[in-house]
This record gives sequence, C-alpha cells and structure tokens, in this order.
Amino acid sequence: MKKLILVLLVFGLVMSSASLSFSQEKFPLGQYNIEDYQRLAKTKITKFSEAPQLAQLVKQGKLPPVEKRLPLEPLVVVPVEEIGQYGGTARVATKRPLILEDGGLMIGHEPILRVARDGKTIIPNLAKKWQLSKDGKTLTLYLRKGIKWSDGEPFTVDDIIFWWEDVVLNDELTPVKPIAWSPGGKLMELEKVDDYTIKLKFSISYPAAILRLAHYDGVEGSFFLPKHYLKQFHIKYNPQANELAKKGGFDYWYKLFNAKALINAGSGRAVDPGTPTLKAFMITNKTQDTVIAERNPYYWKIDPAGNQLPYIDRIFVSIVSNAEMVNLKTTTGDVDFAGFNTRLDMYPVYKENAVKNNYRVLLWQDVFGGEVIFMPNQTHSDPVLRKIFQDKRFRIALSLGINRDEVNQLFYMGMAQPRQTTVIPQSRYYKEEFAKAYIEYDPVRANKLLDEMGLKRGPDGYRLRPDGKRLEILIEYTPVDTIRGPVSEFVQQQWDKLGIKVAVKEITTELQQVRAPGNQMDMTVWNADKCTDILFPIAPMWFVPYNTGWENSWCPLWARWYVSKGQSGEEPPKEAKRLLDLWEKMLSTTIESQRTKLGQEILKSHAENLWTIGTVGLAPVPIIARNNLRNIPEKGIWGWDYFWAMLYNPEQFFFKQK
Repeated sequence: MKKLILVLLVFGLVMSSASLSFSQEKFPLGQYNIEDYQRLAKTKITKFSEAPQLAQLVKQGKLPPVEKRLPLEPLVVVPVEEIGQYGGTARVATKRPLILEDGGLMIGHEPILRVARDGKTIIPNLAKKWQLSKDGKTLTLYLRKGIKWSDGEPFTVDDIIFWWEDVVLNDELTPVKPIAWSPGGKLMELEKVDDYTIKLKFSISYPAAILRLAHYDGVEGSFFLPKHYLKQFHIKYNPQANELAKKGGFDYWYKLFNAKALINAGSGRAVDPGTPTLKAFMITNKTQDTVIAERNPYYWKIDPAGNQLPYIDRIFVSIVSNAEMVNLKTTTGDVDFAGFNTRLDMYPVYKENAVKNNYRVLLWQDVFGGEVIFMPNQTHSDPVLRKIFQDKRFRIALSLGINRDEVNQLFYMGMAQPRQTTVIPQSRYYKEEFAKAYIEYDPVRANKLLDEMGLKRGPDGYRLRPDGKRLEILIEYTPVDTIRGPVSEFVQQQWDKLGIKVAVKEITTELQQVRAPGNQMDMTVWNADKCTDILFPIAPMWFVPYNTGWENSWCPLWARWYVSKGQSGEEPPKEAKRLLDLWEKMLSTTIESQRTKLGQEILKSHAENLWTIGTVGLAPVPIIARNNLRNIPEKGIWGWDYFWAMLYNPEQFFFKQK
C-alpha cells in the first residue's frame, strides 16, 4: 500500500498557523511515521534523547537505553510551536474521578489509528499502516514493531486477540456483544498473520471499521488489553482467579478483572495503578482526592529532534465535588489547563483573573451539533405520556416554544448558533434545512398544536393529559460537558408558558447510568456530539435508535430491541426501523456518494420528526492554559469527536523555562 494515509473525511474548520515555528502547511497531519516525516522534512533523525529523570534510571541500570525502549519505527510528533523542554507537573482538576476529564485528556488517548491535526484525515498510530480488501470484508492491520507497554513488555497482535477471544467472547466479562464489531449481525473473526499483522474479517463489507479504529472502538480496553498482565486475573489462565478476587474484595474473578482492565470504558479512564498502558502517562497513585500519572518510560513517540515524548514529567489531578469547584481552581490559577468545565458565560471572569493568576484564555471552537438537546422518552413506561411524546406535534410544539435567540444571548454571549440537532455545517451530510427545522420562536403555533392534540388547560392553566391528570414532565440531567442546568431551567420557564408543568432535577452520573438505559426517565438532556464526519457515520445516536448508553434516553426500549436482536426491549415503529436499515447500509457501502445520500436521509427524518430537540450549537469553548504551558494552539477544535484536544497531541505540551 503506497499511501499510508487515507483521507476519508472533509472538515472545514480553519486553524490559525501564523505564529507556528513548524509550518502547518508542510506538516498538516501533526504526526508521521518516521520515514514519512524524514521525506517531508528532507532530513534524518539520527539519534534519540530522553528526559533527565529517565536518563538517571538508565545510568542506575533500572531502565534500558532509550534506543531499546523506542519501537523500530517511532512516530514523529510535530510540535505546534517549537521543540519543547523536559520537566514539570501539570495540575488539572476534575469532578469525575473515573473519567478524569482534563486529566484524561493530558494522560492521552491512543487508538489503533487516529484523526490527524487537520481534523479530516485518518492516519497511522499504533498501527503503522492498514489495508482494506476490495470487497470491504477484510481489514489488515500492521502494528508498529517494537512498541512496548509501560512495564516494558511487547505490544503485539496477541493483545488484540486476548481482548477479543478472552474478553469479548467471554459471556461473564461481556454479556452483550459489541455491535461495533458485529456488522451484519455477525461477530467479526480475527486471523493472526504474525506477531505484528492481523486480519479483521467481516460477514459484510465494513469500511466503517477504519473510522471505529480511529476513535473509541480502537483504544485500550475497547480493542486491545495487556495480556501478559491481565491473564493472572482471568479464570482461563489462573484457576485460582476467584480466590484472588475475594482477597481483593470482589465476589468473582470477572469483577476484579474488569476493575483492572476497565473493559469498554474508553481511553482516558483512571485505570488501576499497576495496569500497564500504551498512553503517554501511566497512573501511579489513586486516592479519593487525587490521581497522579507519571511519564511512560516506554512511550513510542518522539519529536523531530529525536526527543522521546512526553515532555511533562507528571500529571496531578485534583478530584473535587462539582464544576463550580473546578472553575474556582481555574480562576485562582490553581490548575495549569482547563477545558472540560469552563463556561462561555464565565469568559469575563476568566479574563479578569488571567493576568494576576498567570494564565491565558483561548477560545476554541466546539463541534457540538447542539450544546443542550432535549430527549422526550419515546418508550416511556407510562402509556399516556408515551403516546403524547410519540406524537410529533408535541415535539414540534416544544421546539417552537424555545426562544433560541434568548438562550444564545443569556448563556453563550451571542456567540453560538440557534439550530436544530443535526450535523455541523462542514459535514458532507449537512443541509441547511436540517438545522433550521422548527427553530423559530412561535408560541402561538406551539399552543395551537397542543390544542389540536386535545391537551386542554385545567383550572390552574396547566394542560391535562387524556386521562385527566395534569401533564407533568421531569427533566433530569447530569452536569457534564455543557451548561445543561441553567439552559434546562430557562426552557422550563418557556414551556411553562405553553401550559406544560416541567420540573428540572440534577442527578449524579451514576444515577444517569441507571435511569437512562433503564427506561426510567421522562426526559433527559445531553450535548449533541458525534455530529462530525468522524463520528456521525458510526455513532448517530441522536438520530438512529440503536444506543443503549447513559447519554441517550429518547428510545431506550427500541435500542434494546435492536442490540438484543429482538430478544428484549420493544419493537420500534416503521420509521424507526427504517432509520436502522438506512444506518446499516451506510456502514457497509464502499460508495461515498451512496453513504452521503443515506446519511442525509437519516437527517431528513430527524428534521421532520424531531426525535431530539435542539437549542443552539457550535459555541466557542474557553480553554485556560498557564502562560508558560506551550505548544497549545491559539485557535483549536474541541469535542468528543476528536477526543477533546487529541488533535494537538497533548504529549507535546510543555512548560517553557526561562
């Protein structure tokens, strides 16, 4: 395969590059196989260097030399500004001790493939190249030879096979098999060619596998695991695994195994100290209040000068009770980087405190198709409320009852875009009518639709259900990613004017993880990520009823029916099943124009039916960075679709010393 880089997507956000020492025009992808970098740079990297603390360990005989720790073909990361300096501790704060938020971002995300810095190209990462067969049914991965886990053990195809055969195919560890690797309803098969080459075989054409491997489905815990370490906790390899689990406070071996591996938990999670990793930093200490991650001495990326990354010595994560505490630490200068919990309406406060607390405030562009979207539960257990929610006149009325211009001014400084839930404008699937569907503020028309439904007002002015009870809706939300609470309370007031009694309740993430997939919610809210050409094709959860996760409450039982192949849940109506069919065709086609047409048909259905109700989207995100924390772009893209800041390789962030 002559071309190692496969351009799959078109993405139009423009980055500022005027102040960069390394030309973004010359190196637009951000990281390269070493031979590709040397060809572009017209120079050779002839020697390698390492952090002083690691050099000391080499002298003491506790580590092999850097040349033996790096793979045969290390990846070269081009700095955003300049070659960095080693040293320092990056302080961040989080309200979520498992996810770590900004801590997880700094520790890193390392999928098999990845999205390049240009935001549109799929490039090598753990795999140095890949090849999709002409019929789209076989994907061959060529791993980078010589990559080692953080404990020095080799990373090979066996770590992928272990994840598949001993974790995914084990019913105790994985009772529900991943639909990501079951195209056509049949689990994929793996074929080991050699220690560094593996074939993924599918029952149908599945080019979408390439996108999956560049994101969540291609990371540690979701596609590979350290077999050499984890097999001691697996009953297949250790007959005493149950006894070992009980000594550790777990009832069964698979519970201890999952605690060590965080299966399907996604990259960036706080794994158990001692569990080897391929990320830039390895977690070495966890308490109720802090998480500490140290540099991975076997990390497999270098800068153009041959310096082994990362530059920063360690990450110190403070665990606090809520977003307000994170923002307090941010404005007082007690963190070095913040993005997860910043709020655009706090921008003046950040700026006011920036000089005295030695940080700068950047504005990056988020890629949320909706900052806050509302999801009426189409499969509600209350048959009366379910019938109301399933009437699209009701959903249209709710949308017409929101003054999006006021939402934009009150919470986003007028810098977001009033829009319906749909993909971003730079997407090949985008049409303007999708974004403008029922976004005008028209309470007169909204009231007329509710009247047509027969939802008459009672003596107190609130509307009555067909069974005579007052129409009441509880909106539950967990305060992550965007300002869901304040926006929900504003919308509550707007819908109150329509005669709908609405209550808003903040809940914990743990409760959200139970209530949303358990079909226990009236309505929840989330931010519409997965609206770029990276994730919309493989994860259109706001538009297609397939997802049983905690983010999504608009159709839990329909999704359960799909995932279980009809064994549980509830069979969806005709239109919802049509959406599932369109999506499956979209995943399997190798014809780009056909994929685009199928995706637009899905989005057209949403614009007509409003399964979820959008407010505004595409808001700027304040990014706070210590003044001497460098190699962070002045303008950037922020969002789950890109693992937040992964486009800019956080492993090349560094503290500039005088």
